[in-house]
Amino acid sequence: MDEEELYDDEIERKLKTVSTREELVEFVRLISHGYRQGFEEEQSVADFLDGYAALVRALDSWYRNQSLEKPENPDWNMMARLLDGAFGHS
Repeated sequence: MDEEELYDDEIERKLKTVSTREELVEFVRLISHGYRQGFEEEQSVADFLDGYAALVRALDSWYRNQSLEKPENPDWNMMARLLDGAFGHS
């Protein structure tokens, strides 16, 4: 398994387990590392933020398309999923 596959596996694992602020911090650092390594789509901050905004706007359908139950109230895991999803949504 190469480094990018290990990274993708770690992202998937953490997306299932993030439940605290500290775990979210670790997740954001993991994405940052992956971005610097070229494992995430290269994009400007403006493009990333536009993708994030579009994702939040379409949150109900995005959760349905991911076969996930949307939490009643935002939580740390939701924040991690939104950050991860914004890379692919811009």
